[in-house]
Amino acid sequence: MSPPRCATSSASPTPGPSRARRPFPESPPIKERRDAAVSALERLADGIDAFIDWVGRTTSWLTLILVLLIATEVLLRYAFSLGAVWAQELEWHLLAVIALWGIAYTQKEDAHVRVDIFYQGYRQRTRDWVEFLSAVFIMAPISFYVAYLSIPFVEHSHAIGEISPDPGGLTHRWILKSFVTSGFLLLGLQSLAIALKQAAILLRGRREG
Repeated sequence: MSPPRCATSSASPTPGPSRARRPFPESPPIKERRDAAVSALERLADGIDAFIDWVGRTTSWLTLILVLLIATEVLLRYAFSLGAVWAQELEWHLLAVIALWGIAYTQKEDAHVRVDIFYQGYRQRTRDWVEFLSAVFIMAPISFYVAYLSIPFVEHSHAIGEISPDPGGLTHRWILKSFVTSGFLLLGLQSLAIALKQAAILLRGRREG
């Protein structure tokens, strides 16, 4: 006679506590490509920043020249009753160059006046997206478009040989007007640098998040 078999329970085993699914780690090739993309964006942005920094610091020396010019002109005018139309025009010519070539450097240093009614209340991630989108869709397109619109303005001045309407004034007025084109091109470049840096920050944040 065979021994009796033990009865088996048909009830299913009690499930253990549920565990939250962990995100799958990125595969090494994807992570390496993303790291390489971030590094490339940062290197390109740093290169543009270095160029804009050089332009801004070089342009800043024009401020000293402008101050010396104004001081000399005031001294000659009030002490010796001497003056020159070309010197007076050179003052606002230098001021225009300082403003047009200095605007990109000011943007690089984030020294423009901000009206942060909503921006200051955003999270850092939202701020990064605002900086990126505004640089890509507002700053860069407008800067390059203004530079493009100024080209006929400069060409016309060069074609007609525009000079100062005042006797003894400066000639070659097209040179001054060309700084409108170059100034907004520099601002467009700096806008691209901002967009590249913010893209790198967003990619890095996505990787670390």
